[in-house]
Amino acid sequence: MAALISTDDEFDQDDNKENEPRVINYTCLINLITQQAPTGEAGRLYHEDGIKLNEIEEIRIEFLRILKIDHLWIMTNLIKLSLSHNKIEKIENLDALVKLCELDISFNSIKIMENLNCLSKLEVLLLAGNQIDTIEGIDNLKNLTIFSIANNKIQGWEHVLYLRQFKNLRSVNCNGNPCTLQENYNDYLIAFLPQIIYFSYSMVREEDRARAMKIHWRSIVKIEDDEAKAQVALKEEHALKKKSAIDSAAFVDHLDDDELFLLSFLNDKEGTALKNINDDTLAVFNEYKKNFSIVCHELYQFGIEQHSLREKEIEIFSVVVEEARDAVRDEARRIIDSIEKYKNESFAKFNIGIKEFDKKLDAKSAIDQTDLPIDVKIAKIQNFTENFNEFLSSIWTKLVYSEVVLHEQIEDVNETFKLNIADMKDIFVESVRVLFSRMRNILVEYRDTIQRVVVSHLNDFTEDELKIPSQFIDICGDINILSNTLASSHDIHSQIIDSREDEIISAVNKWFNDLVIRLRKYENSRHRRRILEISHVVQYHRELLHKHILTDDEALDVVAALER
Repeated sequence: MAALISTDDEFDQDDNKENEPRVINYTCLINLITQQAPTGEAGRLYHEDGIKLNEIEEIRIEFLRILKIDHLWIMTNLIKLSLSHNKIEKIENLDALVKLCELDISFNSIKIMENLNCLSKLEVLLLAGNQIDTIEGIDNLKNLTIFSIANNKIQGWEHVLYLRQFKNLRSVNCNGNPCTLQENYNDYLIAFLPQIIYFSYSMVREEDRARAMKIHWRSIVKIEDDEAKAQVALKEEHALKKKSAIDSAAFVDHLDDDELFLLSFLNDKEGTALKNINDDTLAVFNEYKKNFSIVCHELYQFGIEQHSLREKEIEIFSVVVEEARDAVRDEARRIIDSIEKYKNESFAKFNIGIKEFDKKLDAKSAIDQTDLPIDVKIAKIQNFTENFNEFLSSIWTKLVYSEVVLHEQIEDVNETFKLNIADMKDIFVESVRVLFSRMRNILVEYRDTIQRVVVSHLNDFTEDELKIPSQFIDICGDINILSNTLASSHDIHSQIIDSREDEIISAVNKWFNDLVIRLRKYENSRHRRRILEISHVVQYHRELLHKHILTDDEALDVVAALER
């Protein structure tokens, strides 16, 4: 349903509120649409069908002195909306209009461009005749083609560079703003907005554009260079986000770098100090870091590979299930089509049979003034009804049988899929345990090695009768202190490693359990809905049968006789 709704002062006079600002509400919308409804037979059908606000595609609400936008969330299919020449002070309550392509809020009292980013499909935006001083808040309007902000209060030129991001922009109108009175503004705009074809509703001449670009060529080169760098940075950001999402889904996020290693030393001040005793301890530390990072990277690569295998398994499973569902749906459509064909043929034969019976009844009555027994007609209707009901019962049986078989097949496929994914999950978990065990072994090797190096260093102090530097007294003043320091450091590192291992294993187990539960719930829900749909279709045709019989005047008498 589409409605183009224009209003005039008569609406205000009818409400006796000609000059009173108001809020768009449900009653207001209904009155507007009713006022502009078609006349004659079209109007009768329009009203009988009922006013469906959620089907309106175009609406014009003008000259009503509207103060606030509201209740338009009802009109979810709105494509074109005009609210010009009102008293609107704030752009709001447009979030539900996701299909809106054209919006006219010209000649109102709007000061701020806001709440427009939700209109991602918007192509035409008209804001002329308001009190706006900054063009902003429309970054998501990538389809914007026509933009008018004439006769506002824009003074600076920043909006020109802001509008460069709208690559589909073809027409811009800024007339009547203070910025247009400044020298060279027009040249600046057409130079920095090469995508526009019309400026202030006049076609931009190529010679004017070339001249303007020649004037500003240095700035244009710099802007294009900055935009290219920003585009590269944006692509890199998107790539990082995509990688992060994949890493998280693979349960190995941040294992391709040194984060886990650095985290283990974050709260280990003594261990950090211990590695800096001399070049030998630092060399041991670097060797530990290298070996630890190698295992982390192996775990990361294995996790990504396993994630890819799981995704392929899920994809194969989805294709198999969907193909089975499609096959049953296609068969169901053919069966339901056969109902329509059988119904039409049966009803036609029934009508012919009743008419022939009535003709015989009229002929016999004309000859001997007697009626044929009504039992004959009752028998015909009963026979027709029984046959049709038997047919519907057989259809119901076929459809339900196909659905039950499909449900059982999908449950079998789900179980096979569950076992396959469980095997993949178990392989992943076991490998994770092995790799984390290697990390722990590397940690033990590091502890033992650095202990030997530090003890050897302490012996040098004893032999030379030198004092141990004061900064190392508290961490390795003697063998006992060193042992305590290494034990504490080892515990910190072990806790970090154990915690990350538990986190990964818990996450993959939760993912597996959630997946199995989600698949089972979805299939059971789908199966129940399908059974209800089948029963509804059959019941619908049974009701059609009942209505068809009752539409025959003679049949009413027959039914009455049957009830007696």
